[in-house]
Amino acid sequence: MNSEFINNIQICYDVQGSGPWITFAHSLACDLHQWDEQAAALAGDFTVLRYDLRGHGRSGTPPAPWTFADLVADLLALWNALGIERSHFVGLSLGGMIGQHLALDHSERLDRLVLCSTTSSYGSNRASVARLWEQRIAQVNDKGMDSVVDATLCRWFTEPYRCEEPDVMARISSAILATPVAGYAASGRLVSAMDTTARLGEIRLPTLVIGGEEDGGTTPAMMTALAGGISGARLEILPQASHLVNVEQAQLFNALLMAFLG
Repeated sequence: MNSEFINNIQICYDVQGSGPWITFAHSLACDLHQWDEQAAALAGDFTVLRYDLRGHGRSGTPPAPWTFADLVADLLALWNALGIERSHFVGLSLGGMIGQHLALDHSERLDRLVLCSTTSSYGSNRASVARLWEQRIAQVNDKGMDSVVDATLCRWFTEPYRCEEPDVMARISSAILATPVAGYAASGRLVSAMDTTARLGEIRLPTLVIGGEEDGGTTPAMMTALAGGISGARLEILPQASHLVNVEQAQLFNALLMAFLG
């Protein structure tokens, strides 16, 4: 692993492979290892950049509150430090929200965009989603990150997969446990306030939207609405998968990604 002190924080990252750049941004309460299967599959054709978002993994946790502009600035500063002028971008959940803001405000730095298990807004449910996040934040402030591990795994993976893949559950659990409470809280509040819906029509990049058929958080209907708001976006809903669709259906996810990237 490598790190750079950029945008006034330490950012941990990993680079492997050769070819055009492709950047992966993970979900809330995860880290760059969420993309291990994708890095292994793509490194023969691409230069793969994965990084820990602020408040996650080995990256720093600056004082809250944060804005999506802050998270985008972190990535742009990392790209500048590594000499990356343009990159493909793949983001899941919180990472996909970063991708939307990146595409809206810095499209000149992007080639192709992949948005996974994410949303442009919670619409009429925004108040209830905000209350839910405040409950989760209060829970981790009181009892620590271990108090949300089981519930998070239940949201992120289908029950059969959780039973069949104990090693994967252990790896993802470790990432959740390693997430600083302050990073979880600041990121959760950003997620609940997400709202780019009115601007989606401004995104003119080739875009692939991927969701899980059994995801109860960012449902297939939400993914369909997201794809419908972006001109020419392609939508793929993967069967037998919940939120971390890139892990649960890694082989199918990788095939779709490679086909889209050419």
